[in-house]
Amino acid sequence: MEQPNTGNLLLVSNYPSDVGYAWWLMEHFWTLLADHFDNKGAKTFLAYPGINTLPEAIESSSIRCVELAVPGQNQTERQALRKFIADNNITDVYFTDRAWFNPQYALLRLWGVRNIVVHDHTPGDRPPIGGLKGALKAFRHRLPWFCADSQLCVSELMRNRSISNGRIRADRCHVVQNGIPPVQKDLEAAPTLRENLEIPPTSTVCITTGRAHPYKRFDFIIDVAAELNRKFPQNDLVFLMVGSGPSLDTLRAKVRELRLDNAIRLPGFRKDAKQLLATADMAMHAALGEGFSLSIIEYMSAGLPVLVPDIPSVKQAIDHRQNGLIYGKDDISGAANYLAELLQTPDYRKKLGANAKLKADTHYSLENCSAEFQAACQRLF
Repeated sequence: MEQPNTGNLLLVSNYPSDVGYAWWLMEHFWTLLADHFDNKGAKTFLAYPGINTLPEAIESSSIRCVELAVPGQNQTERQALRKFIADNNITDVYFTDRAWFNPQYALLRLWGVRNIVVHDHTPGDRPPIGGLKGALKAFRHRLPWFCADSQLCVSELMRNRSISNGRIRADRCHVVQNGIPPVQKDLEAAPTLRENLEIPPTSTVCITTGRAHPYKRFDFIIDVAAELNRKFPQNDLVFLMVGSGPSLDTLRAKVRELRLDNAIRLPGFRKDAKQLLATADMAMHAALGEGFSLSIIEYMSAGLPVLVPDIPSVKQAIDHRQNGLIYGKDDISGAANYLAELLQTPDYRKKLGANAKLKADTHYSLENCSAEFQAACQRLF
């Protein structure tokens, strides 16, 4: 049977179909890619390592879902993938958070794949690499069969990281700035949400959302809460730290040990995490690194001033004293002082929050992000 001139696309998920995290944005990108290939008369497939309940965005799209390991960890999985590529005329593959260099990419090309694109959301700040090590890395990252063809980066800072640290050719790195839909706060629901979390109605709330993992540094925020209570014992700030993860039990034990039960809430995973932004007056994000944080721009879009560490990848969206405050990475006392300032100057706090919302909704909108992604699709696929 004669194959069509236009090949088909294989999207690759790193998680089973019912695992969320921040994959709503990737699901959005997948549907945009499916539309792009639909317009060419081609098909789009999505490989999950396991299929349970499909996300609504995927179920309502033209994407065909399959349970498949890509590139495969053993001979059986690789044979299944090879057959799938051949049977479905797969010429393009779109990965998320996969390495630029991978010897297994050569197998994909041998089986008929012509174009591999990696969308990099990985967090962290990495120094430039030069000298012999840089030269060797640059050579390795230019081996055509073993490297991706193009990389999408979530911000200009992350593109610079790929070029200076990853030693990927600049013309292979393209920016699609992360974005979100505007956050609409349900202020009428806020009193009930506060009551359910046992937060007094007159308290000021500082919110944090994310995985309860050492990299996100919820423990640092607890230390800041303790310092704030030591310096300003009459403060009314309640820290609402939303998210589950491997550190949750340890964090709860630390709260009990420091006798901060009145000042900190650790409810764990909440499906209504975004709705809880309506209960907050400010936000804090203490992570050691980000790609480009969706949580931070959600805080901003909700009209909250955001407190972040002086870490380039974390503070990308924040302008000090314009829409948030930037403290020294390990400066517990400095962070506590900034929180006290926001507590004591509500008008200033509201001004920062208004500026934050304006920047988030104009610079980091999902509309802009989608337009950049669609333009990238035209170039790269």
